[in-house]
Parts: sequence; C-alpha cells; structure tokens
Amino acid sequence: MEKHNYDAGLPATNAPFNLCVRHGDLIFISGLPPFDETFSKEVREAREQGRPVPPFPNPPFAEQVRLVMDNMKKLVEAAGSNMDCLLKVIVWLRDQRDAEEFDRIYRTYFSGREALPARTRIQAGRTPMDCGLEVEAIGYVPRKLAHKAAPGRRRKARRPARRK
Repeated sequence: MEKHNYDAGLPATNAPFNLCVRHGDLIFISGLPPFDETFSKEVREAREQGRPVPPFPNPPFAEQVRLVMDNMKKLVEAAGSNMDCLLKVIVWLRDQRDAEEFDRIYRTYFSGREALPARTRIQAGRTPMDCGLEVEAIGYVPRKLAHKAAPGRRRKARRPARRK
C-alpha cells in the first residue's frame, strides 16, 4: 500500500507536516487550527523570511469552529471519504466555556447521532498561536468510495531513505 498526502487546496503555512495522510483505507487529519487564507499567507511569509510569526487575529469563536470544520470536511473529501466516516476526533479548546458553542456547530457536520465519531474534547493549556481551538481526526474511506479519491491536490508520499 502506498501513502498519499492531501491538502485539498488549503493555504499552506510551511509547517513541517502534511494536513491529511491516507494509507490504504485509513485517513489521518493533522490538528487543524482556524487559520484563514490571509493569516496562513502571513505565517508562511514570516517563516520564509525568518521573521516572527504574526499574532493570531482571533475572530469570533463560531467563525473559528466553522473554518476548522469546513477545512476538515474538504480534506476528508479530497481523500475520498466523508465526515460520517470519521472514527475519532480530538478537540483542544482554549477555553472549555466554549464547549457548548463548539458542539452546536460540530453536530451540523454529520448526518445524525449515529454517525458521530468517538471524540475527546479537552481544554488545552495553550493552543497554537492562542487560537480558539485545534481539531484532528482519524477516519476511513468506505469500500464503495475507496477507489474515488478526489482529483487533484493529491501527492504520492516519498519513501523514506534506506538506512545503511
């Protein structure tokens, strides 16, 4: 089996990881912070130029949740799956008082109660750049969709160098 990486056209920050990795029928989504295209570009340029990363603009929490969940949905679909095929989701909140608002929005990304994945939700000591949340997930590609990964934005991962 080969490993494939997906970015679903999401803006890069030049961080040292792939956003979504598929191996066989399993998909792994890296922790996604609520970085929009503008902020991602600022972070990428700062890293490329050796400057300090700019402060997070901190939009309203509901906007941050929707951005993260929309990006997760794009990645899952790029890998040939759908949100109902997520098995485990891990959520880090900056403030646990945001849990109810998070849950209200989060539920809308699944077809119903039976489709909800296992989940851990914790208050982080500190989130990346002090954003409101970060979310990661593990899922699968259903057999009937396993051969239909979305076109474009798929990259075959390089094999690691052999050790001598």
